[in-house]
Amino acid sequence: MFQIESYISALLVLLLLKDLGFAEAELHNKQLTIFAEAGRQECYLQPIAASENIRIDYQVIHGGHGEPHINFNLMDPSRRLLITDVKQEKGTHQLVARETGSYKLCFDNTISSFNQKIVAFTLGVTAADRKEQELRNLRKEMLTDYQFDLAYTSIDNYISKIRVNFDRSRQTQDYIRTIEARDRHVAESNFEKVNIWSAVHLLAMIIVGCLQVIMLRSIFSLNGRFYKFWKCF
Repeated sequence: MFQIESYISALLVLLLLKDLGFAEAELHNKQLTIFAEAGRQECYLQPIAASENIRIDYQVIHGGHGEPHINFNLMDPSRRLLITDVKQEKGTHQLVARETGSYKLCFDNTISSFNQKIVAFTLGVTAADRKEQELRNLRKEMLTDYQFDLAYTSIDNYISKIRVNFDRSRQTQDYIRTIEARDRHVAESNFEKVNIWSAVHLLAMIIVGCLQVIMLRSIFSLNGRFYKFWKCF
């Protein structure tokens, strides 16, 4: 009985360590879709500690009526350039933070004078490898019993599958959200064009109708200037 209770206690401890491991492995994971206006620069600040791992993925999903290109810059807390991309459609970067502070991400659309860009990007910040190694060593020291090892492995595999399926569902939802944003932008642009052309056609019809009324009245008016003009022909 005491041995079973020991197994249960150890299992709860390892599950707690598993949760801590997930928290350390993924400190921040932000996924955003932004609108970069023409001739402007959109910047974001993210606090990051030294020795943490940084991963940045971005892609221009809609380039307006021009090329789907944008400039990207990443600066450290001292505002030194760490990454510079010029006229890129997408990019992926990984690096290790050298100092603690607010890192600045900028999407620069000053290369375009009229076209608004839609950019989807993901910023992931994970803990340093040293902490992960310490956590793995602690797990290895606690997994001394064979039966407990089997039970832990089964639970760990089950939790890992749930985590993988959850991440896939989240990525699918993010992709659908970015496509929806692009389609909404195209629909709004087309709606505006249709309204403008409808107004132009309506104005032209009104002008033509007025001219027709004036010309018909001038034909039957004997004292009007238009009647004398038509009489010459």
